[in-house]
Amino acid sequence: MKLIGRCACLAAVLLIAALVIPAASFGAIDEIKMDGQAESKKKAGVGVVTFPHARHKKSFKCAECHPKIFKDTLGANRINMKENMDGKFCGSLNCHTGRKAFALFMCEKCHVIVKGAVKK
Repeated sequence: MKLIGRCACLAAVLLIAALVIPAASFGAIDEIKMDGQAESKKKAGVGVVTFPHARHKKSFKCAECHPKIFKDTLGANRINMKENMDGKFCGSLNCHTGRKAFALFMCEKCHVIVKGAVKK
């Protein structure tokens, strides 16, 4: 009976940890597919964005982006181009402004499909 009680207790602790600790903190996410706002993207002629998390982790420390720019819970950031262009998220002064990394107007760098874009 004691063993069953301990197993149940351990299972409860693991379940709580899985619900509370964000997945990104385990380092398991290499790419994040951002396919929200489908209608808006379709209207703009752009496709899904795949964020290369692993590539960014090689160049930056987690604390540079989390939680200052991005919440560290998968799916918690409602990223959109208006806010990017207003200097939030990827458009933050420390990110994609053209100084440190390519500018936000280089749509094909992030979006899979860009209507009329010339691929290099």
